[in-house]
Amino acid sequence: MKYAYTAFALVGTALAGGCAAPSGTAGNALSAPSATASNPPPSTPAGPSYFTVISARSGSPVHLLPLTARGGKFYLGGAGPSSYCPVEQVGDACPPGNTTVLAGGDETLSMGVIVPGGQQAYVAPDGALSYTGAHSAYIPEGSIRDGFSREEPEAGQTFGYLHFDTGFVACSVEGQGYQVFGQVDGATFGDECLGFNALTSRSFSVRDAL
Repeated sequence: MKYAYTAFALVGTALAGGCAAPSGTAGNALSAPSATASNPPPSTPAGPSYFTVISARSGSPVHLLPLTARGGKFYLGGAGPSSYCPVEQVGDACPPGNTTVLAGGDETLSMGVIVPGGQQAYVAPDGALSYTGAHSAYIPEGSIRDGFSREEPEAGQTFGYLHFDTGFVACSVEGQGYQVFGQVDGATFGDECLGFNALTSRSFSVRDAL
């Protein structure tokens, strides 16, 4: 069931995948070149489809909060994402570190980062929406790696949806905002926890902006 949400306008920004991020991910603000009849865009294959997420549940404290990645978990609101970018190697191309960008949504989900092996998102046995560390593929036994799906915006609409098979729920954590969970069997949630819709907004891939 989709929760009703208030229509609103956002100022769009072009965000690309972040650099290596051991404990998070970041968006990289890039501008796509304009195309003209005499200067068409290069016909390169499309890169991965990156997107950002905000929550939607009208009349609740989680309404319109950004999804952020911190310390291996996901939160709505609270501090910005934890991220890392090797300035000595990447230089001015390091992203600002204030936006969490995701990729996938076709059964599996991952972080929109530039790091060998990527960083996969999964739902831990306790239901916590989590992600692997950079340069590590470790996922706790009993975790769920699939069950994610992405719904593109309908005609004339700004936002699409990110789904998890059993739904998302957010629980208040002091000083951290609301931690995000998947409603898996065996996980229990207090009365303060709130189900919500995950609204997606497309971000440019690195290749889109080159």
